[in-house]
Amino acid sequence: MTRLRYPAIAGTLFIVVAALLANLSFGPSKIDLISVVTALVAFDADDYDHFVVAYQRLPRALIAVFLGAMMACGGAVLQGLTRNPLASPGILGINSGAMLFVIVGAFIFNLPPEWQGVAAIAGGFFGFISCLFVTRMTGMSKDPRGLALILSGAVLSMLYSSVANAIMLASPSRRSDFLSWASGNINHVYVERLIDFWWLGVLGLGVLMMFARPLTLVTLGREKAASAGVDVSRVTWISVCVVVVSVSSAVAICGPIGFVGLVTPHIVRPLVGASFTHALPANALLGAAICLLADLTARTVFAPHVLHTGIMMDLFGGLTFAIIVKRYYLSPGVREASR
Repeated sequence: MTRLRYPAIAGTLFIVVAALLANLSFGPSKIDLISVVTALVAFDADDYDHFVVAYQRLPRALIAVFLGAMMACGGAVLQGLTRNPLASPGILGINSGAMLFVIVGAFIFNLPPEWQGVAAIAGGFFGFISCLFVTRMTGMSKDPRGLALILSGAVLSMLYSSVANAIMLASPSRRSDFLSWASGNINHVYVERLIDFWWLGVLGLGVLMMFARPLTLVTLGREKAASAGVDVSRVTWISVCVVVVSVSSAVAICGPIGFVGLVTPHIVRPLVGASFTHALPANALLGAAICLLADLTARTVFAPHVLHTGIMMDLFGGLTFAIIVKRYYLSPGVREASR
């Protein structure tokens, strides 16, 4: 496993660079790679291809990189802390809670865009805490497989999304401004939101990397971590708070896009192992690559029509979710152990 870590991270970095160049090159019109590179290093304002790369495709690509890194690292941390392979920001109510608070803030309180980001972070905390509360109310909070937590999160996510959609539908004069965002849309016009909130995600990743070693010990077992001198409660809650803030800032930019946080850790874990020292960089890189490729697919497969990236992720994510459920919950060994 150790031998695979650095080649896997290097290979993932190569995939990100290739996906980034493909994202900048392909679209309604194809731009050759030489023009793409020239636009990045020697921008010419009179060149139309340079204009498209710099002002339309590069902002989309940067948003995709940020979104993928935040969601994937958030999913990896949540799966480790809950010790449940189905945990992710989309399943545990963070995405839908952030979406609900943004819609309520914009439609009911007329919050300006910068305060909508603050509302998204508050909504992320609301979604996750309400998920924990419902799980505890069911009396199954000690379930070793965390199935009650997953079910509570799934139900609440659907509830919050439904309420948000109902609020939008009740305001026909303004809903067109948010319908695209609410369905998970990477769009270059959202780059101003990225400028406002990118630092929250970068700071969050920095904090998670500082906690990588104690976080790894906690995910391997709370008693083992405590015996090694780790303050388990402190590491757990700081990590969760960082994940909620990072993911909610991504939702504030381009809406709730699911499944990146669920799928990416399952691809990374067999390659680099359970240590977050290596898993966090690998998840950030692979999550970015997945979002770049999803955005590229959304723009090119049905051209000249452009699908929302969230729709593409839902198409692939639904199948992946079914595979993960079958592998972890419907395998003969798990069914035998649950009897």
